[in-house]
Amino acid sequence: MISTYNELKSAIGAWLHRDNLAPYIEDFITVGESRIGREVRSRLQQQRSTATASTYINLPTDFLQMRALWLTNAGVLTKLQYVTPDALFSLYPSTDTGIPLHFTIIGDEVRFGPIPSSGFTVELWYFKKLAALSSAVNSLFTSNPDLYLYAALCAATPFLKNDARIPVWEMQYGMVRDQLNRSEEAGIRTSDMQVVVA
Repeated sequence: MISTYNELKSAIGAWLHRDNLAPYIEDFITVGESRIGREVRSRLQQQRSTATASTYINLPTDFLQMRALWLTNAGVLTKLQYVTPDALFSLYPSTDTGIPLHFTIIGDEVRFGPIPSSGFTVELWYFKKLAALSSAVNSLFTSNPDLYLYAALCAATPFLKNDARIPVWEMQYGMVRDQLNRSEEAGIRTSDMQVVVA
């Protein structure tokens, strides 16, 4: 059973049939977690955050990827459209203010176009970065320990110069990752729901 960080470390050594990897196993997990962060999108990562609109607002510190950005004006919720930074400044070259219609992301900030004329409330829907397993067990790991095991084994195998095993661990990791992404997508709706894309 793999349900804790230490159990994951033990499992990695056991699956690799090596008892001399203790100094490196945490690195394998870190590399695996980074890969999972790039390739997996789970409902467990979804987060909402509200802020008062101004020219720029800071992204949440755990921000990974935007899902949607909504603005409330007189009780009406409007989805803002993302444009590239260059497009935003082409559309709004002056400092005119109004009700924002667009947004862009520059570094760790959101910029609105036009500049908000009032302190509108904005609601960010985004995917958050999960805490590293070394500091806290997260729910994605609890539900999918095999994902983390295979990701770490993928990271370990080139280090061990065991090229013959790379396709094996990559296939296992890819299969679990793809199954998880598909089930997460399917899990947000019932089978008879009609999907409408805004």
